[in-house]
Amino acid sequence: MKTDYLKYILLFGFGYILRLMLLLFVIGLMIGCTEEDIPGENHDPNGTDPDGMIEGSWVKYSPYKWTHDGNPHFAVYSTVFSDGCSQTMKEEAGNLADAKFQEVLQYFNFTDLEDLRYPTDRKTIDVYINRHHPESMAAAYWGSIFITVRGSELNTSRYPYLFKHELTHVFEFLIEGTVNLAGEMWFTEGIAIEVGDGINRIRTVEDLESWISRNDTSPNKGNPITIKKWEDYPDGADKPGYTTVFEVVMEYLLDPEGLNKSNQDVLNIFYDLREKIPFEESFENNFGISVDDLEEEIFDRLSIYLLKK
Repeated sequence: MKTDYLKYILLFGFGYILRLMLLLFVIGLMIGCTEEDIPGENHDPNGTDPDGMIEGSWVKYSPYKWTHDGNPHFAVYSTVFSDGCSQTMKEEAGNLADAKFQEVLQYFNFTDLEDLRYPTDRKTIDVYINRHHPESMAAAYWGSIFITVRGSELNTSRYPYLFKHELTHVFEFLIEGTVNLAGEMWFTEGIAIEVGDGINRIRTVEDLESWISRNDTSPNKGNPITIKKWEDYPDGADKPGYTTVFEVVMEYLLDPEGLNKSNQDVLNIFYDLREKIPFEESFENNFGISVDDLEEEIFDRLSIYLLKK
């Protein structure tokens, strides 16, 4: 009888020890997981933002209500979110966004960071790296940008330009402090291309004449100043082509061999728009020519300018 009782004690004790060892092993696995191993709580990349996760400004101020994986990377000027990229890529994106936003600030000689008007409860720019949503995009909204990255690296020539371009738009959003930019599209796109270091496709009078010839039958004859908002593009318009003309217009406005205006004149317009001064009034006050006159004369002005280059 005593022998059976002793066997029972030994078997019970041995089973208890096994259960304890198993529990400690599971705890060890949980502790050993990195951030990249743990997905966001209740993560659903196509659903609503999970409880307990940071809701990015894009949810309120863009058409895209995308969720993220619950592991944002916090940089200096930016906070990087994604629906699935690695923490390493988020860190690289944060470094790139910070560097490019610093360059934007330097371009405008802007140092008063307290004067930037972020959305409520935000103090940095939300950068969303899109991995799995079907949209291939680079876009800016009040307080946020979207960049689609399908590959495994950010260190290609494509992404520094895209980041800087979109962050220039964000800078204007943060000066105006508004959901919708008040500047005309030819101007806001032109300055974002210029600050982003440009695409440089119209370099000669022949390039310009080619553009004019290709748009001879278009209702606006390819005139870039007629594109004041997205809806102004003619049906079937070559939108990438228009960006090249926006660029050379801005180059002309700021070049000493052109209209000889400055980055400060551009910033003055941003601040005027903050004060609800109409764009056309601000443009004439700061650039010394009306938008209507610029629209009428733009191809002649650009031809003369390009001949000097």
